[in-house]
Amino acid sequence: MKGFLGLLRVAISRGRVTFRYPKKKTTIPEGLRGKPEIDFEACIGCGGCVSACPSDALTFKDNSDVRVISLFYGRCIFCGRCEESCPVGAITLTNVFELASLDREHLEVVAEYKLARCRSCGRYYATEKCLEDVLSAYNEALTDYDEDLRETILVCTECRRKEWSERLAQTRKEGVKYE
Repeated sequence: MKGFLGLLRVAISRGRVTFRYPKKKTTIPEGLRGKPEIDFEACIGCGGCVSACPSDALTFKDNSDVRVISLFYGRCIFCGRCEESCPVGAITLTNVFELASLDREHLEVVAEYKLARCRSCGRYYATEKCLEDVLSAYNEALTDYDEDLRETILVCTECRRKEWSERLAQTRKEGVKYE
């Protein structure tokens, strides 16, 4: 009992060391990494954030002609990798950290993006917004003679690999040497 009385004496002499949260709000420190917010208008649906997310809070699934991207705040560890990996800057970390909810649906944000078809095989392979973003970057950087390169963007990876293999085989047959 002596130990408990000694502890009680110390607690009374020091007074209150905490504040009455949540009634009294704390000041938010500068640079706090809080809830990530996605600007779905700016997002191109590339999935770069999904592959960078270590906690699998961000996921995507391709359903026939639609890509569904989901952010579940219940798994988010507020690391900021999604913000760093987004090529168009559509994700920003806010200073909101109070995300407690009684309903799981309040902790999830979902967006859908239309997928584009491969011009060669007809398979869906990338979002239309992602292709538009890539093509606009190429249009600024490339000249008229690079039309073949623009067309390869509109072909899925498998067909592109097959096409380049056929081109390489054709140049070898013709005996073209590169220096």
